[in-house]
Amino acid sequence: MPERARFRAARLLPVVLVSFALLLPACSLGGEPNSLLVLEWAGYEEEDFWTDFQTANPETAVDFEFGENDADILAKMQAGSQADIFHFYTGWQQFYVDEGLVQEIDTSKLTNWDKVPDSFKELGQVDGKQYYIPWDWGFTSILYNTEHVPEVTSWDVLFDEAYSGHISMWDDGPAAVTVSSYINGWDETAITDEQLAQIEQDWIAQKPLNLHYWDSEYENLCPEVMSGEIWVAYAWQGCYASALYGPVDEDGNYHPEDAPPVAYAEPEEGRNSWVGLYGISADSDSPELALEFLDDKLAELTCGNAVTLFYYGCANQEVMDAIEDPVLIEAFGIDDPSILESTNFTPPVTAEQRDDWTAMWTRVKSE
Repeated sequence: MPERARFRAARLLPVVLVSFALLLPACSLGGEPNSLLVLEWAGYEEEDFWTDFQTANPETAVDFEFGENDADILAKMQAGSQADIFHFYTGWQQFYVDEGLVQEIDTSKLTNWDKVPDSFKELGQVDGKQYYIPWDWGFTSILYNTEHVPEVTSWDVLFDEAYSGHISMWDDGPAAVTVSSYINGWDETAITDEQLAQIEQDWIAQKPLNLHYWDSEYENLCPEVMSGEIWVAYAWQGCYASALYGPVDEDGNYHPEDAPPVAYAEPEEGRNSWVGLYGISADSDSPELALEFLDDKLAELTCGNAVTLFYYGCANQEVMDAIEDPVLIEAFGIDDPSILESTNFTPPVTAEQRDDWTAMWTRVKSE
């Protein structure tokens, strides 16, 4: 995987709008504009993550704009984004439907739909209708340095004073609520005002233990994991895989012999799991072209690049079944057929809950 470093760097670019158009023909399918605007997460604008579509449609203009997180992407759509396609993660499905921002998808037109497991298909449904196409997925758990930390069995290690100055929590309020709900055995979808107040105080007390809150997996989490500064972190499996491969030199060669001693926990409360979903805007002028773009996202080469370049899972099960790289087998727990049985998939919550949790986190950080 010598190209991984290039994609890591690309993901960090402070881009606002990227265009991959050389030609802009006047029309496309059925008179539709031969152009697409995709509201994305930075990094996925790289051509490797839509290469099948580009090969099939070399003259189509594909532009990208970016959101910083799920809340920002929803806000951009609510504010009237002209995006034809938008990308977000589980827990936010209902909002776009309730506000009339997304259109139903005719899956009979998808050539790669039969490669998607039913469990993933269902995550893209609201009220029995398919509004979203699942694409990337992964785990959230505790990544820890085994030289300094014994086996981690619970999410409460994030609150362990023994590792003060070497902990890193993701900079996200809903994630903080999720962690606290696991530790306390609460129903994440029914957090009371009293429970939220306790969560706030717990995270205020935890705040001094952090080296920092991270907000970019490959910018300010993985480098400190690799250097040994971070011993305990809320992390996705992508950073775990990166650490297992070891540092990459200027020629693109990996050095696992210099990899930090890390492990990825199986907490007694369970791992968390997230799935990325793509929707087509209700106001898109190119819905058929957008549908083709999403179908091609599920194609073998494009899906495979998500696995080998970002170390994220892809909803094309044939791609996942073909993985032979031992690092990726370890990162995705492929040798453990029961791993998803002890995994908590991100549940849907209300807009009010999301707003309350985000406001809570803002107060935590201001203390």
